[in-house]
Amino acid sequence: MGTPRTISQRAEIDALVASSGTVLIDVASASEPVSIAFSEALAEVSERFPDAMCARIDLAASADVAALFGIDKAPALLLFRAGVGLYAGPASFTGSQLEALLRRALALDMDAVRREMDRERAAMAASSSFRACPTSKRGQFPPQ
Repeated sequence: MGTPRTISQRAEIDALVASSGTVLIDVASASEPVSIAFSEALAEVSERFPDAMCARIDLAASADVAALFGIDKAPALLLFRAGVGLYAGPASFTGSQLEALLRRALALDMDAVRREMDRERAAMAASSSFRACPTSKRGQFPPQ
């Protein structure tokens, strides 16, 4: 795998997610031993999944980018597949747990996932005064 690409802007995440099938983004802190341990586990697991693209957000340098996903503490993981965010949260699991998470993500029928997302958003729109998000075909945000 080599050294993961470092991301410091939201546009870089958008481009990476749009151009890759499966993306794992390690939100790391170089000063925290648990974060270093997770980064090493991620590197090991990613070796077994060469089609998965790995990147890193340095929490100290790019906390604002991580905050876009509700992350304010390392270690954390962002997992995308086929342009859909599947996981964004703490990464306090072992290499085998990470591998199991990745295998589950790879086994998903992404067309079914998108259909379910569309059904949930349609139900939300029908039951509230939400309006469509102008930057996403599927996304929504509350009225102003």
